[in-house]
Amino acid sequence: MKRSEINSINRSKKRWDHCGGSRPFSLYYNDHIEAGSQFSDIDTWGTTHMSKKKKNWVNDAAKDAHDAMIKKKNDYLENITEMYPEGMSLDEIVVAPNIGTEIMEDVIGRGCGRTIRGAGKRRVRESSSSSSSNTSSIALTKEVQELQAQLQMERKARMKVVAEHEEQKAQWDFVMQQLRVLVPGFSIPEPTPLSHEDAEDGDESDHSQSFT
Repeated sequence: MKRSEINSINRSKKRWDHCGGSRPFSLYYNDHIEAGSQFSDIDTWGTTHMSKKKKNWVNDAAKDAHDAMIKKKNDYLENITEMYPEGMSLDEIVVAPNIGTEIMEDVIGRGCGRTIRGAGKRRVRESSSSSSSNTSSIALTKEVQELQAQLQMERKARMKVVAEHEEQKAQWDFVMQQLRVLVPGFSIPEPTPLSHEDAEDGDESDHSQSFT
């Protein structure tokens, strides 16, 4: 049998063909890292399994796998964004180390040896030292998320105090306007200024108002 025929048979057995050419997957992966991607594994899959010219996937299996990865990625982001302040962009959110690798492995599984199926020989199972480092990184990420959640709670508390203050001020203004209508010659008094001692002590108690 000719070599070309053998290669054709081998290609037909591949569930996920790719269009990355002879360039190693690791270089595509590094490109996405340098571009700031936090899900470089998933982005690399899209780059190496979709034709840039035709904008078509190499086959339906590759597209289905990518769709499954994107869904898991979005579900993950939706879960962790609940721990961050409202309005924070996705670029500011810190994701767990190697979460893209975990999603990719969960969708397409492990191949022979220590590689992920359909992803070339770029990814290997982590060593104990690497796992230890990632455990520390995950702990740090969790600590950051907890601090972000605490800041969000404090911000909401401050906003509540401001809202209550504005409501009280509106009520005061309404009462004063009513008195001007009911009492001829009534003028709205100026708030009694804080004394020097009160200003230093940060006393927030109410002060009496003088009427003329």
